[in-house]
Amino acid sequence: MSNINKAVISKSYDYWLIIFPIWLPILYFISLSLLGNFHFFVLITFLLLGEIHFGSTYYFFKDKNYLNLLFDDPYIFVFWPILILIGCLFFGYLFGIPSILFLILIFNFYHVNRQSAGIFKLFFFEERTSFSLSIFFIYFLSFSICLIGVFKFIFELELYFIYEQYIIQFFILLFLLTIFIIIFFMFKENSFSLKKISLFFTSISIFAPILFLDKMIDVFAMGVSMHYMQYIALTYIIFKRKNIKSKDNLNFKSYSVSYYLIFLLIYAVSMVYMSGLNINYKGENVGLYLIPVVFQLFHFYLDMFFWKFSKLHTRTNLSPYLFRKN
Repeated sequence: MSNINKAVISKSYDYWLIIFPIWLPILYFISLSLLGNFHFFVLITFLLLGEIHFGSTYYFFKDKNYLNLLFDDPYIFVFWPILILIGCLFFGYLFGIPSILFLILIFNFYHVNRQSAGIFKLFFFEERTSFSLSIFFIYFLSFSICLIGVFKFIFELELYFIYEQYIIQFFILLFLLTIFIIIFFMFKENSFSLKKISLFFTSISIFAPILFLDKMIDVFAMGVSMHYMQYIALTYIIFKRKNIKSKDNLNFKSYSVSYYLIFLLIYAVSMVYMSGLNINYKGENVGLYLIPVVFQLFHFYLDMFFWKFSKLHTRTNLSPYLFRKN
């Protein structure tokens, strides 16, 4: 059943923070174009936003119901994380440190699209053709754009740069065609909604900067920042409601909102600082990979289970705090 009439925060905040946070890439584009050297400070701000998003996952463990998962299901929450970490270290030792980043980028692609599809299901789940097509096109177009990103940024394929303008024009036309198809079926099913189109546009736009920007760090800051904002908005309101209900929930120790913000700010600043550490190993700077990327990797992994609504644990400890009660 669709939750289109329900609100996580409020209908207005939901639209601009979760469904259509398009103001973030617009803000970044303006800074990129007009602010010159001051663009660096905007970039740092967006990196902090990303780390706040990563740190929000670890705040779940403030709830003892989540902390107990380490003991109740150690195979998933202890054994596999350790094995993944060892595997990444071994893979990096054999094939070089950048190979780890490539693996994590693949994981990141999967994670971002799972969230995009998950939010679409959260608000608009329906047994209709337009809904199924929306989810399919989110994965298909995002995968196609990321594949282009591999040719452009990793392999730096000369053939791509020769036909770059044609490829960009093709994807723009393909994107417009998919929107037309979805709108057609929405009208046919009498289920048209501007919010659905806005969220679909957001989901595809997360990776779209790959086609237009020349630096990977700008691609992430401009596009994936929308993913960050969606996650921060969702987790913030969940933690806030748990905090309010903490008198009835002894497993969630009550702290003020300021404690939550201080925790995330310290985490974000620490990770940005450590990512800049100049630590060399075999001629490569491994500062970025030692701690920040490892915590990002665990964020991807943990979220696969924290937001799995087919699990009783999620339906018990997350679902009741998600939508605002009338």
